Amino acid sequence: MANVGGPGAEGTKYPPSEFSQKYARVLAPDGKLVSPCDVFGEGKLFDKDIEEKTRLAFKVTLKKLDKLNTVSEINKENLAREKIDQIIECFPNTLPKDLPDVLAKTKWTKKTADVSSWTDWWEMHDKILKSLKKQATHIQNWWEYTGRPSPGDEEILNSLKRLVSGVLTHPVTIGKVIDTYTPKRKKDKPKSIHLMGTDRPEATMIYAGFFTEILAANPINPIKITLVSPDPANKQLAQDCGPKSPMLINQRCKLTAWDGFYHDFWQKWIKTKKVEKPDVAMGIHPGLHAEGVFEFWEPTLDLLLEENILTVFTVFNTEEFNASLKRLDGMFARYKYKGVNPFASGHVKQTPHNPDVCWASNGYLIVFQGRTVDLNTMTLIEEPTETIMDEEKE
Repeated sequence: MANVGGPGAEGTKYPPSEFSQKYARVLAPDGKLVSPCDVFGEGKLFDKDIEEKTRLAFKVTLKKLDKLNTVSEINKENLAREKIDQIIECFPNTLPKDLPDVLAKTKWTKKTADVSSWTDWWEMHDKILKSLKKQATHIQNWWEYTGRPSPGDEEILNSLKRLVSGVLTHPVTIGKVIDTYTPKRKKDKPKSIHLMGTDRPEATMIYAGFFTEILAANPINPIKITLVSPDPANKQLAQDCGPKSPMLINQRCKLTAWDGFYHDFWQKWIKTKKVEKPDVAMGIHPGLHAEGVFEFWEPTLDLLLEENILTVFTVFNTEEFNASLKRLDGMFARYKYKGVNPFASGHVKQTPHNPDVCWASNGYLIVFQGRTVDLNTMTLIEEPTETIMDEEKE
């Protein structure tokens, strides 16, 4: 199932989150980030005493972070960026409040096939970039309170962009997967994606409205999203919009959810032809590499391979990527793609159990369909001939 905190995530409180919550009324008194000159000084909201307490709290928080960060020559550049990101995370309300609304109203101005990196994505989202630049100015004005050298306006802006990528990596990755790997269809013909083992991040993607990026990446086809998972985060959605009663969450998007394992969902709903077979089945951070987790996925994997269903998994880092491939190699999966995900979160973090290992949401993609070996005869299955179709004009 999707992991919220990443590999090795622990229950300890994260210092930036603690600071942000405690000092939100100082740094963002009306729910909007401001500069020190707006709140400190004669006739302003707070006196010198609060200013000094804020300055001290910044320094205490950064000392706590120093203890969390372990020096690693291998990940020197990642750690340098992570330290900036950690300071940025101390600031409340740094991401635009209207982000979901702006995304919903913004059409991609490039063909999805031409959007191959976050750089391409940002070129289409100038309005969001302008909001982040305003936030970067306020953060720069606060920086002296941290007691650390300022990285400069550009690096602060880059950090904010990394945080946005962390929020949007799920819908953009899903949208690109649908466009890249599923069969091309005529305009207004729907496509279906089944998200397996969903957790809180996928539910949040729906509730917050970020799912509209899936639609933006697929402008000519309506999308039906089905969430299947026994996780508590999926239970409410399963009650609200079960397979018998899909919910129209957008004029171009239907949502349904089911509480349980995917192989059981298949037997109850797909085998009986009450629900369509998916164009793609996808699992975000399924944890195939982990002992005690793979056993739950094995019946679903067997089913997907036997039914020749296009399947996609994402993983956090190289370590999990290689271990997951080993599992799938043992099941003779036929790969369509295995490698780095260009729309992984740019918000890279150090793994607690090994300072030389970093992780990021959706760091790698594994795309496969069917097997390379017939398990009945143990003979190789010939590579299927694929017909390449011209992309529909948008």
